Amino acid sequence: MSTTAQWVFDKAIFLMDEQNESTGATVTTDTAEYKLRTLGILNVLRHELYPYSDTRTETADGTKPICAEITAFTDNIDLDDVLSQGVLPYGLAAHLLLGENDAMANYFSQRYAEAKASAVNTSLSAIEDIPLYYGGLDC
Repeated sequence: MSTTAQWVFDKAIFLMDEQNESTGATVTTDTAEYKLRTLGILNVLRHELYPYSDTRTETADGTKPICAEITAFTDNIDLDDVLSQGVLPYGLAAHLLLGENDAMANYFSQRYAEAKASAVNTSLSAIEDIPLYYGGLDC
């Protein structure tokens, strides 16, 4: 599944408990300011997470690759779904609440850091044989 900016926005609004109480809608007059700021925040956070993403490709010339810019809420985020779905909503919620509810912003910032560390530490690595330079053991 490719995760869209709208998906991340919806989950952040649910985490913040800002959805419409009767319909569950995340795009309301109360969340309009949050939506206005979301793409800018996601475009910053994507660069922080991209080095850990399975979607990152190495370049032959040694330059650092960059994550594709998010220009619309329908855009797919150029990160793997573990980062897009398990980490980004917390980071977005933290940034949206800064200056408005600093206690909640701090909570979501901590959850973002924990989710990021967990995703980075559990990423799969390649398994390779270790050569025996001094000969093998005859057991």
